[in-house]
Amino acid sequence: MAELPEVEIITQDLKKTIIGKKIKRIEEICPENLRRKSSIGLNEILNKKITSIKRRGKYIVISFSKGYSLLIHLGMTGHLFYKRGREPINKHDLLIFDFLSGKNRLIYNDIRRFGSVTVVDSAVLQKLNIFNKMGPEPLMVTKEEFLRIFRNRKSKIKSLLLDQKIIAGLGNIYADEALFQAKIHPEERANTLSEKKLEMLRGSIKRILVKAIQEGGSTIINYCNLFGEEGKYQNYHKVYSRKGLPCALCGTTIEKIRVSQRSSFYCPKCQKKGNI
Repeated sequence: MAELPEVEIITQDLKKTIIGKKIKRIEEICPENLRRKSSIGLNEILNKKITSIKRRGKYIVISFSKGYSLLIHLGMTGHLFYKRGREPINKHDLLIFDFLSGKNRLIYNDIRRFGSVTVVDSAVLQKLNIFNKMGPEPLMVTKEEFLRIFRNRKSKIKSLLLDQKIIAGLGNIYADEALFQAKIHPEERANTLSEKKLEMLRGSIKRILVKAIQEGGSTIINYCNLFGEEGKYQNYHKVYSRKGLPCALCGTTIEKIRVSQRSSFYCPKCQKKGNI
């Protein structure tokens, strides 16, 4: 699944390429396979100028003139591609957006079809449950806010990092990497962590996300940016998907456990339980 860095990269790519454009035609390929969460049709955004594009959590928000916004969540395997109009349609392309100007088109592709593309009224955008209940952005959260969120919660810290209502945008990859950098076991209870440890974790999250964005995100299976280019941050992973390999810091074998039904990779020496 695309996490905050990957979604941010695609958002930045979209800003460079489609701001100010108008969509003249939308082709839905196998519309029954496209997830929607609104009764407003895609035709409402035709011939309206794209005025802004932003990311919130793992959502991309494309806003249009005259009051509509397009919400895109890439799910497990969703992609957005900016391609020349003459290029052939691929097997898993679900939506094609043609613009009034230029020969390029925006394509939404989703192999497993867990993503969603939804048109909403911009006036109620911030009141939607998905945003109203979403936690703060990890790149912007302050020390005080971070401490307030985590220090009194009894749940396992890895579970909390994955909860979009607690903090927005993190997934398995960057939660595991941040916990490793802060030397915190994924099963530690948040309320047992010292203020110093929580501040270390906040700093680790920010550093890792910034570096991941700089490196184009992590390509584990099939992620790529708007232009089909793979990310490079997977080359910097210290624990994620490295079960059985030696820890880069101490040489101990990386282990894999399940935390709240999710795979978690960690170093049993660097991330000892009780190191709080």
